[in-house]
Amino acid sequence: MNEIEIAEARAGEVEFKLAWQDTSGGLEGTLEAVNICEHPVRLTGKPGLMPLGADGEPLDAIGAVSLEARLPGYVVLSPGERAIAPVGWAGWDGPPASGAFIVSWDGGQTEVRPAGPVQPQRTGPATNLWSSWFATAE
Repeated sequence: MNEIEIAEARAGEVEFKLAWQDTSGGLEGTLEAVNICEHPVRLTGKPGLMPLGADGEPLDAIGAVSLEARLPGYVVLSPGERAIAPVGWAGWDGPPASGAFIVSWDGGQTEVRPAGPVQPQRTGPATNLWSSWFATAE
């Protein structure tokens, strides 16, 4: 089976861990994906991050989408293998975040609770949440 034929990871086949660090009032960190199933899976594109409010509803923090190309636009993870995507949240000026995030990818979505701060200390526009491409971790 070649990489193109490997199916996109579904919920339950990958486990995500999100870790934030304060960077001058904003947040930067990593989103780690681990293949927890018994066959190879693919993660295509950049992951989406949606912070949830104290009421459990999504906050209006729309992620910025950059248009740089990456070929191939996916990573393939063997069982137990990890991939990491850099992530950031520059500021927030809205209702309090709960600390929970919805992580979305082409194959599904799941809720994660990150290590580190719950939301940025810096106030700023709601459209400054971003993520980059997954890269296979060493």
